[in-house]
This record gives sequence, C-alpha cells and structure tokens, in this order.
Amino acid sequence: MAIDIKKLAKYLQKEMETQDEVNTTFHLIKVPTQDDLEYWIQGFQSRKCVGHSEWSEEWQKNIWISDYEED
Repeated sequence: MAIDIKKLAKYLQKEMETQDEVNTTFHLIKVPTQDDLEYWIQGFQSRKCVGHSEWSEEWQKNIWISDYEED
C-alpha cells in the first residue's frame, strides 16, 4: 500500500495548526506548510536510494550499489 504524500502532508499540517497542545509546545516555531511537509516526507521515503553505479564485468552494464546503512 503506497502512502499518498499529498494527503499525509495535508493531514499533518492541519493537525499541527488545530492542536492547542502542539501550538503551545512549538509556539516559537511556525507550522510547516503542506509543501514543506511533502518535501520532507518524500526525502524520508527516498533515503534508502543513496548510492552510486559501478560497471559490472559479469553483467556488462552499470549496476546500482547502495550506500545506505541503517542505524
């Protein structure tokens, strides 16, 4: 099941704006826009795509080598 990033960002932004507890906790920080949230969600989802390509003699083509190491 794929997550709809736009819907998730819209939901999060709405919840941050309407929750008194969140507003009092983050009163010095402005609530991020829906576009900002979409950007960060997309970046989080693509974090495992970090890597580089290398030539494979066996396959005679470039292959993707992941540089991602999960903590």
